[in-house]
Amino acid sequence: MKPRSHRPIEKLLAFAVAFLSLAFASLATQTRTNPPAVVSLAATNAAPVQAEIPKSVFLIPATPQEGKDPFFPRSMRLFASVVVMSNAQPLVTPPAVELRLNGFSGTASRRLAIINNQTFETNEEGEVPTNPGRARIRCLEIKADSVLVQVGGEQRVLRMRPGF
Repeated sequence: MKPRSHRPIEKLLAFAVAFLSLAFASLATQTRTNPPAVVSLAATNAAPVQAEIPKSVFLIPATPQEGKDPFFPRSMRLFASVVVMSNAQPLVTPPAVELRLNGFSGTASRRLAIINNQTFETNEEGEVPTNPGRARIRCLEIKADSVLVQVGGEQRVLRMRPGF
């Protein structure tokens, strides 16, 4: 017996490939898209309209029914405290600043006062160490036995301790 030739199968495959390529080519010609419309800016001087970008709005839920934290869904910390915001400024009281007049120095024409171990002359401004931290003071007037200073908006008279 003679072996069969594979030529008829090769011819069949070549015919199938040619047929499919013609089919795809005809489909490609049928599905044409419309070309983009050409807008002429020469006719108008109007600026192109720009789309407004939407802004994100994030709301913090007040109750578990309104929403939850996506990263910690079982957390209740969002609902533990309610923050009330108002436009009213809170009344801030300045911390009590303890000032002590340690002594006087200088000449009669140029008096110096030592306040909390810092030396000041009249109308000099500086910082002194205090219990809550450093405080900025201004020495307004130096008298023979006292000193008038300004701390914040408050004026104080500092005197030496009796016996000194």
